[in-house]
Amino acid sequence: MARFLKGIHGAYSGKVGNVIGSRWREVDYVRSLSRPSGKKASLQQLEQRARFALGVSFLSPIKDLLNLGFSDMLQGRSTGYNRALQHFLKHALVGTYPNYEPDFASVAISRGTLAGLMGATWEETSPQQVAVTWDPRSNKFNAFDDDAVILLIYNKQKAFFSILESGQRQDGHLEVNFPASYSGDTLVAWIFAGHRDGVKTSNSYFLAEINLS
Repeated sequence: MARFLKGIHGAYSGKVGNVIGSRWREVDYVRSLSRPSGKKASLQQLEQRARFALGVSFLSPIKDLLNLGFSDMLQGRSTGYNRALQHFLKHALVGTYPNYEPDFASVAISRGTLAGLMGATWEETSPQQVAVTWDPRSNKFNAFDDDAVILLIYNKQKAFFSILESGQRQDGHLEVNFPASYSGDTLVAWIFAGHRDGVKTSNSYFLAEINLS
């Protein structure tokens, strides 16, 4: 792949012969078409493809949230989603080919310099109702009363994500109500804090599995 400077007619996009012109994150570039290969993929290649496919399918639905969660950790032109995917592939996969699955406790939703939510826990307090609590203490350096609390919930049976952003650090708790269709399902969740500037975040914290009654 090669970057290029725009000529008098600007950059081009599309295919010309065996060359493709495109643009990504304000960078214009050209690359040649890949050549088809009749060579059978090795086991290592199959493993890498399977791991990558699982990572993309699991994280793609929360791409925007990941771009926020890693927003104060961006380096160069890497997106938050790409950083989360890299972490997932390196640290959050278990099993052997072709039976890979996420290690939910090792999944990272955010990384940043804001103080985390200490002592975060959750428990079902009544059927389909869950209470989430954390230590509300703040300081003037990296933990502020009005930090947003973002809760990401994943229903393992339904393979469905829910995002809640209705609390602040100073609240110390929030309640979540689930539909009756969630009865008997297993939920996992991650929680992190976000600064009012929309950039700084804390490291995400994994909340244990809950089986809804």
